Amino acid sequence: MGKCAKQDIVAIIKNGNKIFIGANSCDNPQSVCPRDNMPSGVGYELCKSICKQANHAEVNACINAGDYSNGATLYLIGHAYCCDDCKEFMKASGIKEIIIL
Repeated sequence: MGKCAKQDIVAIIKNGNKIFIGANSCDNPQSVCPRDNMPSGVGYELCKSICKQANHAEVNACINAGDYSNGATLYLIGHAYCCDDCKEFMKASGIKEIIIL
């Protein structure tokens, strides 16, 4: 696993005294992001097809937290918003609040 060439994103889920972390790591990291000149929110299919990024940081944090996602707060670091797919996954996982730092 390696770092995303465009942005380091970290999602932290906190539920009581439990903390779980997810990142946007890639199985095939690139030296230059294939989305380099695209605006945020565009071209995410390239993250999967070229960089082999299984999930965004928010989804990885929810997977790591498992049932602890239910009723938890997710803190997002390194990005200005959550994409619709991540929002849907977080809602299904029971995340009650998203705070973008």
